[in-house]
Amino acid sequence: MTPTTETQPRRSNSARIILGALILLIGVAWMLEIAGVVDAIAWGYLLPAAVIVIGVGLVADPRGPAHGGLIALGIILTIFMVVDVSVTSFDLTSGETVIGPRTETPATVAEVEDYSIFAGELQVDLGDVDFPIGETKVNVSAFAGSIRVIVPDNVTVELDAGSFAGEIRALGERSEGVGPSVDGTFIGTDAARILVLDVSVFAGEIEVTR
Repeated sequence: MTPTTETQPRRSNSARIILGALILLIGVAWMLEIAGVVDAIAWGYLLPAAVIVIGVGLVADPRGPAHGGLIALGIILTIFMVVDVSVTSFDLTSGETVIGPRTETPATVAEVEDYSIFAGELQVDLGDVDFPIGETKVNVSAFAGSIRVIVPDNVTVELDAGSFAGEIRALGERSEGVGPSVDGTFIGTDAARILVLDVSVFAGEIEVTR
């Protein structure tokens, strides 16, 4: 009697398909922006789109193998949205340094802009800038690493500093651990000159000093 051979079902490759779709989504969007086909990709929509792709894949194949990593990735991306630290903070096509160390020392208010880096050390020295009367807004961000911002003695700083994990030392206040933040108004010698400063890092350190 010839033994019968049972055909084993093929293991699902849904995990690879989902990851491939995510890479394809990011790659196509980035290529279109660099090629000038579109003026600017709304990168803020890409993060929830990636979460949706992962969710659809998990629902379509809930018992597929290797889904633990996808679930972890989905949780991480969701956390990104919750703490509002997304790729919209990083201009990866501007030609600027995205891996630190990077140091910026604007001399005039006309040279002041928003600053961002993907990873590494970012120092923004605003100490020599003569800020005008009224509000001047500056955003400084990093995905992973450390940020140091130096502000003039005379300006009043309206600070919003936050991180998912790390430490913040800002103008005499300190916060550390998971979800540290320092928010407040720090009066300078000239209350009429106001620097609205938003500093964020997903994982790492933030320091704001005079």
